[in-house]
Amino acid sequence: MGNIGFDINKEFLPSFDKFDSPSNQRLMFLKFFNQEVSSDMRFTKEELAICKEESLFDIFAKKIIKNISFDNYVYSSIKNIDIEKTNKINSFLSKTNKNKKLKRNSFSFLNSLEESNVNLAVKLIDILEDCNYSMFLDGEKIFKNFVSHKVLRSDNSREVYVHKDSIDVISNENNFKTKIFTFWKLLDMSNLKIDEHIKKAVDCINTSEFKQVYLVYPKNAKFNKHVQVKTEEIKVGEYQIKLIPYSLRSTLR
Repeated sequence: MGNIGFDINKEFLPSFDKFDSPSNQRLMFLKFFNQEVSSDMRFTKEELAICKEESLFDIFAKKIIKNISFDNYVYSSIKNIDIEKTNKINSFLSKTNKNKKLKRNSFSFLNSLEESNVNLAVKLIDILEDCNYSMFLDGEKIFKNFVSHKVLRSDNSREVYVHKDSIDVISNENNFKTKIFTFWKLLDMSNLKIDEHIKKAVDCINTSEFKQVYLVYPKNAKFNKHVQVKTEEIKVGEYQIKLIPYSLRSTLR
């Protein structure tokens, strides 16, 4: 499925499972964004609630504008002026002022009493400016992070190690080791086309101590049950390769 995201005019979000409406797709994207950034940059429940009415760009723009809002601020001459930040914010406002819902007056530090909020606004503007007022998340990365966070929280009795391209789950108590590979791909059980993924599992079993390998994909209508894979390419005796559908519906809560 590749990267997911938006620009100032359009959204590029996958449709599957419960994510067939723009509001649910936006909510999934914002929950993924929240998992990738520091706590101060995350969207609150109140900010997430406007997914039904607003585009992703407008949701980001409103968060930025909220953090530079000065409608009730008192003029203060005791202020350090940051010309670069001021110009950056005003450049962003000139973009959003074309939308009547986002229209605001120009920004000045002389009217701002909370520079920390201004710094947050600038960080969000930087993210959008990096890609010409658009933003995209790496689908493979965010899906792996989503799965790894869930696995890490699921059972304290197991050891979990997150690597660049895999997740290791080790239980000394039950004497098992599982290697998890995640793939941001919508499977269709009638037409799998995952030979490279199977080969990765086979190579892992043949060359490592992991004899149980899970290949994990987003759950969807055409792939919603565990599937065991058998192959003659495995050299060892006992092994297990499973295709695992992983639900993303928790992002809707």
